[in-house]
Amino acid sequence: MSDRQARRDLNLLAAGLALSTAGDAAALVALLLRLQPHGSAWVAGLLAAELIPYVVLAPLTGRVVDRFETRGVLLIALAGQAVLCVPLAFAEPLWATLALFAGIMALSAFVRPATSALVPAITGKEEAQRGYSRLATGTGLGWIFGPAAGGLLTGAFGPTTAILADAATFALLTLACSAVRARRHPAPADPDGPTARGGLRLLFGDRLLRTALIGSAIAISSGVIDNVAAPFRFVDQLHAGDSGYGLYLTLWGLGALVGAQLVPRIRLSSAVLLAVGNLLCGLGIAAIGLAPTLVLAFVASTAGGVGNGLMNVTQSALISERTPATQHGRAFAASGAVIQTAMGAGTAVAAPLVALLRADGAMLTAGLVTAASSLVALLITLRNRHNR
Repeated sequence: MSDRQARRDLNLLAAGLALSTAGDAAALVALLLRLQPHGSAWVAGLLAAELIPYVVLAPLTGRVVDRFETRGVLLIALAGQAVLCVPLAFAEPLWATLALFAGIMALSAFVRPATSALVPAITGKEEAQRGYSRLATGTGLGWIFGPAAGGLLTGAFGPTTAILADAATFALLTLACSAVRARRHPAPADPDGPTARGGLRLLFGDRLLRTALIGSAIAISSGVIDNVAAPFRFVDQLHAGDSGYGLYLTLWGLGALVGAQLVPRIRLSSAVLLAVGNLLCGLGIAAIGLAPTLVLAFVASTAGGVGNGLMNVTQSALISERTPATQHGRAFAASGAVIQTAMGAGTAVAAPLVALLRADGAMLTAGLVTAASSLVALLITLRNRHNR
């Protein structure tokens, strides 16, 4: 594929992901606002429906992405999400809301590994890091503008409009992907036969990937703790008010965009950059917990976001580099399951940790644990490179 065609395909995917991610964020805000009056159990159920399909379906989604033409899998999953969003918008029983949302997330469990596996087919293996950087930019823009759009649409027109807007973004992403020319075809035969290694064994059988993913899982868990503690830290302890808390979220998101753009420009391996990103993310969270003033907390938020952006890009690039192209679907599905499990673990411990240590202590603890584990991962990575 020519460089021009590769840039075109990447731009189509990135633009589609920006719109779809914004729609997802808007719909999630609308659903949370719809369920919140009915009690915390329904809100917890919605969050569980968001996480569980990635973990439970990972073995299936990875094999499907590797067994069939990848763009075709992506188009079917995206079209299915657009269709399911319509009854979700009008659903009245709460159980139906959860069931339809879980169905959308189940299809999303196919979309993410398919998108990640398609990038090296577009860019070539050598330029995959730059491709993941482009997609992370689109996703980051979506997460910056999506929640605000969801709040505005829900407040002005109700949750039905916000969810229908998400259906429209899925339809637009489907159109964008249909125009992508790159194809990732399955291998004529699985080189490992019918007993081909599963995604987790593929990832954890590689020492470098094992070290990197454990470090990332700890960083992601800490990021969830940060999400829970941040409202109390900024509003109650630093007296930032609602606007100050919103600025924190914006600065973190902008930092992530900057981090994603920096990756192709830094001449370090993906493994080293991933450990550095996790380290910076942990130090940023810890510094928010320590910051004596609001300005310093905002600076720390931006730095943590940069680390988050480095992590988002380099983790995908490292998996692409260290696993066979014919098994990228399995590898990315398994890494998605690891990420979602880490998010679930962070969610489970966040509230008790904030209650025990207060917001500042919880963020300091989570950040230092992440920084320490990332430093260990960085030292192991550097030692392995030296030995080679």
